[in-house]
This record gives sequence, C-alpha cells and structure tokens, in this order.
Amino acid sequence: MKINYGLVLLLFLSSCFAFESEQKVGFSAEMEELYEEIQNLSSSQTCSDPDEWSFVALGSKPCGGPWEYIAYSKQINVPEFLAKVKRYNELQEQDNIQNNRFSDCMYVSPPKSVICQNGEPIFVYE
Repeated sequence: MKINYGLVLLLFLSSCFAFESEQKVGFSAEMEELYEEIQNLSSSQTCSDPDEWSFVALGSKPCGGPWEYIAYSKQINVPEFLAKVKRYNELQEQDNIQNNRFSDCMYVSPPKSVICQNGEPIFVYE
C-alpha cells in the first residue's frame, strides 16, 4: 500500500517538473537564438575607431540590473540590434519571474567608454 502512495506522489511530482521544463525550454530556445544573433552582430565589425562604437546593457538579473554590457559598432543596423537586445532583456526578465530565478545580485558597473585594441572593442572602466 505504501508503495502505491509513493508511486502516485512520484508521478505527480514528475508531471509538475515536466510542465515546468517545457516553460523553460520555450524561453531558453528564443533567448539562446537572440543571444547568438546579438553576439554575431556585435562582433561583425573590426574596431579601429573607438568613436564608432558604443555599448548597451545586456541581460536582466533577477535582482535587477544587467548581467553584462556589450559593445557594438555604429556601422551596423543599430535600431535592429537594439531591438534584439531589448527583446532578449524582456524575455530574460519574464523567465526570471515565471521560473523563480535568483542571482548573486552584484551590481555590474557600466563602462565609461570603448577603446580599440587589436581590432577588438575593449571597455574602459574608472
């Protein structure tokens, strides 16, 4: 008799986790695709003039604030790039809420500027 209750409980919990994992996959797949597109656009140009570069906050920590900052060339389609970043940040915020995510809550300081080094954008901090 005890085995039957244990089996029922196990099946119930398994169904809860299966439902939750479907939710996570839905967010995860779109977020992964967007993140890859954002990274590809960000690295599509060679950095030779720092005045032609800017940066934007990327990601959404559960405690608030971004996970990181990403540099981008002003020579790319900036409105399209920023729209992808905005969508990614919104999806991550929704994922945080729906899946009860948590993080270290450490503040990520924005860079002061971007310089070019060996063709790559490098952030300058105080």
